[in-house]
Amino acid sequence: MQTAEASSEPKFAGTKKDQAVASDALNVMRAMGRFFPKSAPLRASVPSLAQYFAATHTERDEADWAAYLLKVAKANTDVFQIEEIDDVAHLVTTSAGVAPTPAVVDHTHVLAERFTEPVPFPAEAPEPRKRAKTAQIVEPSAEELIGGPVPADEIEEEIETGLEASDVEAETPAAVASSSTEMEIVGDVSDLSDDVLAELIANQLRDDVSVANFGNEWMLEENVSRLSRGDLRRTREYLVERNEPLTDEVLLQDVLGLRPNAENYVAMKFALNYRLSREQREFEYVGTATQRFWTTGGLPVIGTTKRKASEIGQDYRFLLNEERVELPAGEAVVEHVLSFYEYQYGVLPLDGLLAALMPAAEIPDQRAAVLVFESPQTYETFQIELRFPTGNRGGYLAGFDRFFLENLVPGALFTIELNDAGHYLIEYLPVSGEDRKLLQIDEKRGRYVFRPMTFYCATQEDMVLSENRFPQLANVPLLEERARRRPELALAATFERIGEQMGTSDAPKYMAIMDDLLPASNVERPMSADLIRSIIRSTENPNFSADPDMEDVFYYEPTQS
Repeated sequence: MQTAEASSEPKFAGTKKDQAVASDALNVMRAMGRFFPKSAPLRASVPSLAQYFAATHTERDEADWAAYLLKVAKANTDVFQIEEIDDVAHLVTTSAGVAPTPAVVDHTHVLAERFTEPVPFPAEAPEPRKRAKTAQIVEPSAEELIGGPVPADEIEEEIETGLEASDVEAETPAAVASSSTEMEIVGDVSDLSDDVLAELIANQLRDDVSVANFGNEWMLEENVSRLSRGDLRRTREYLVERNEPLTDEVLLQDVLGLRPNAENYVAMKFALNYRLSREQREFEYVGTATQRFWTTGGLPVIGTTKRKASEIGQDYRFLLNEERVELPAGEAVVEHVLSFYEYQYGVLPLDGLLAALMPAAEIPDQRAAVLVFESPQTYETFQIELRFPTGNRGGYLAGFDRFFLENLVPGALFTIELNDAGHYLIEYLPVSGEDRKLLQIDEKRGRYVFRPMTFYCATQEDMVLSENRFPQLANVPLLEERARRRPELALAATFERIGEQMGTSDAPKYMAIMDDLLPASNVERPMSADLIRSIIRSTENPNFSADPDMEDVFYYEPTQS
């Protein structure tokens, strides 16, 4: 169906090449003034237009394009005007595709005319209009204007019976404003930051079906190349064949056969991402702004199979309340100490510190992002999945299973750094081999045991679960899922496992310090020091208490039946 706008397109003069260049120039200027009225003048300097045409059409340089654009504009004076601004030629047109016409200013009602030509008195005096008897009109506040009409008890009016609505004259602006139920407040956008203004414009454009959007890139939908069903089928088959998420550039080159030096490479890359994002049944976007990965159904899951992704997200739910930490300028590296839970499931928490290093979701409703991690010490590169937080699940990184098992132990200290290529470097401090009995899980028996291990990484001793430090954990059964899901129950079990008994057999009371509670509580589920303190100090958990005289010394008294 042909739209009214398309039917009113101007007819350009000249050769077919001249007409095509004139049409392209008009479309470029229309895009620059998309939010302008159709009759508003649109100006673009000839050098800037020449630079655009030289970048998109290689047959001429910028100087030749500037001369050619002036020639085309002079041949189409009904569409373009040429203005000299600061000795620089500008093309002027409108969104309607016609040259702007000078505005005619009506001076009939300006003050000068009104003072020099006073209005004559009427021959007969008009009859006085009937007015409503107004006892009191209360001036409404700004909040009342925005929120709705002023309450009736704040406006007292007495209107004579028998008067029609047309006979009642509004005397004040307040009375007019109070009769309106909706009011549009137009503010000055000059005080808004560039980021806020860009977000407002982006939100407006996303509702426009004629504009295609992917991430931070935009294009008119009609100019986006389409992918055939065969292209989509081959793309999915190639993902399945490679058996891992792939970037848009790999798919563009290997599936569609487009070379990076092709003239339409950038436009086709946008088209690929945009068209795949519309096929949500077949493809899922798991990329970032620097590396745009795509995946499809049937590929191996990145991360552990010992615990469901939804259950891990529930375990990290407490992270939803953590605030993002701002890293110092120029520093893109964080330190982390590995806990038993993280070692066991190959995950890392998306806490306030790691969140400062990780990318945000690039498109709405993005579930996860694939990140590339490099280990210079082991000469390996592997993919990690970043799970974004949702309404009731915390965020985390998954896929470290093999790396942790082969190189680290619970309590290991390592760093994560973001490099210029958008990859993440994970490094630990190597040490000479050390033999110790460390906590592990006996999967067959469902119990914790201590087994000898040799490791070559530096550790933070407070987080190491050795037999010498926690002998009480030997042969302890794993908690039931119902108990491990609730942090307060898991913390109570930790007190009973490693706490010092200070009560009696009939009225037990356990004492433990934070240095012991933190590594031991992270055996069953992830828990931060702040979470432990909040549980103990909460009035909803009277069984826990803190020592009034000593910092980070806590007690737990089980409820007696």
